[in-house]
Amino acid sequence: MTYTVISRATVAPDYRDTAISILNEMKEVSLANGAKGASLGMLMSGSNVGKFVAIQSFDDMAGIESAYDALLEAPSSKKLNESGKFSIYGRGIIKNLTKFGERGSEKAKYMVLTVGTADTPELDTINKFANVLTSNGAISGRYGPFVVGDRADGKSYVFGASYPSLSAVQSAYDAAADDGIAADLYKLVAVEKRQIIRVFDFT
Repeated sequence: MTYTVISRATVAPDYRDTAISILNEMKEVSLANGAKGASLGMLMSGSNVGKFVAIQSFDDMAGIESAYDALLEAPSSKKLNESGKFSIYGRGIIKNLTKFGERGSEKAKYMVLTVGTADTPELDTINKFANVLTSNGAISGRYGPFVVGDRADGKSYVFGASYPSLSAVQSAYDAAADDGIAADLYKLVAVEKRQIIRVFDFT
């Protein structure tokens, strides 16, 4: 079973370019010490527009431990923390129940993260929904419950997918609506929020 770590941070407007450069250094530390993928982006919707989001993927919890032990000792982390212009305000760990799509050579420019609640994972319907999205614009994605963090209540799930453009997001969700799978899914899962993230990089 694989895991995804989502961290959210506030960054001063005049420090954004510097923060992006330092966070890219930290991404390399993470990848060298257990992470299998790492992305950085900025929220474009919801009540936290402009906040940063870092997303890391791991094969297991040991990888998370290794990466964060290395990040604690990294000079780039110290520089960021001492700036007074960067502050992490939330972090959660998701246990991935399913992965879909193939990244291939197509570059992800956006990610869409949907948080919802359900009594059971509803994997069959989720997989059908994911297949429609990837057939109509989505590149790849993951789905699973929060297992660590404020939302680790056994009922909160995250569905995340990457896209090459906002047009692809529209195409994918239009197709899901036309197919009827979106309506089927919303009968089973109560969607709380859907956020668009502008990706600075995607590995």
